Amino acid sequence: MQIFPENVSTYGQKIDDLFWLTLVFVMIAFVVSLFVLLYPLIKNRQSNSPKAQYVTGNKMKNFKWVLIALIALLGSDFVILYVEHDTWTEIESLPAKADVHVGITARQWNFIFTYPGPDGILGTADDVVIDEMNSSLHVPINKNVVFELRSQDVIHGFFLANTRLKQDAVPGRTIIRWFNITKEGKYDISCTQICGILHSKMRNFVLAESDDKYKHFTDSLYSANSHKTASN
Repeated sequence: MQIFPENVSTYGQKIDDLFWLTLVFVMIAFVVSLFVLLYPLIKNRQSNSPKAQYVTGNKMKNFKWVLIALIALLGSDFVILYVEHDTWTEIESLPAKADVHVGITARQWNFIFTYPGPDGILGTADDVVIDEMNSSLHVPINKNVVFELRSQDVIHGFFLANTRLKQDAVPGRTIIRWFNITKEGKYDISCTQICGILHSKMRNFVLAESDDKYKHFTDSLYSANSHKTASN
């Protein structure tokens, strides 16, 4: 049974594994808490209830259960922190090689994609900007795509579910993240912050392609942009 969207990224499975690990600990805590709540209610029901007593909790007999719960909670937290360390280090650290470098700007109510021009450098005069509703960010598969994320107005959330990548776009900040998609396809990009009246319509896509298709796209893009620049 497929619970999550299909994972198509190099680090997506590690995120899924962390989810299940956290869920196991949360479910154990939930079951124990439910037992601690319900067992006294059933045991000390009205037909079998002793006289009520005032318990201060100062005696070790009572206080030890607080310590046991605290130790168990801290222990589970440390296990999760230990296991997740390598995963978050990989995600938060930029890859040694950036095969593709793009800019993504969030605004009400679409994502704007900026490709470096023929010089391959982002932020120069030959950059190509795609600013359209429901447009797609073209990327090659099996390549490290490094992107600079910005917001033009309010806080937005860049969520590419199939790669398990979620990052808020904050006005005034440039946040650099990356992903590597391993399978061709068209994947949703959604905004996870309520950013205004048309928030639900803020939807773009990532189009992961083979190297040949991606090269054909960029060649066409640069050609169209050069003709547009010449006519202006």
